Amino acid sequence: MTHQVREILIIDKEVFSIYGEPLKGYLKILNLPHKLVAPSSACWRGYTSKWTIENKKLYLIEWKGYILDYQKVGMEYIFPNQETVFAYWFSGSINIDLGEIITYTNNSYVPLYEGNRCLTFEKGDLIDDSKTWLSQEEIDKILKEENELPF
Repeated sequence: MTHQVREILIIDKEVFSIYGEPLKGYLKILNLPHKLVAPSSACWRGYTSKWTIENKKLYLIEWKGYILDYQKVGMEYIFPNQETVFAYWFSGSINIDLGEIITYTNNSYVPLYEGNRCLTFEKGDLIDDSKTWLSQEEIDKILKEENELPF
């Protein structure tokens, strides 16, 4: 199983790799002239993107997609004549890893971090920003369970 290239979110000049695809629903309703294709097994969705949050609003600031025989296309392909786009279509959550990696799960494919930051949006507006951290007791339990696996 290949890890997928994650999308990028910039908050107050700090760069994060995120879990979540704010464009996914929007791309489904577009009538694109050519379907997006995966440039590699690390990018099955066929594109990469960068986002930012300004004044509690989510904006798409960069997008690169692949069509046909891996031809690169830019933001113009999905948003003609726009360089920055307010994500009015996105309602949902974006998750960001916090802290250090505790261990790797699923046979060393997925890193588990000390904490998580969950950003919740309603029609592109940030409505909640919460952080959760694992306690030392939870970390110790996870590490103990990982060491007890038979492989």
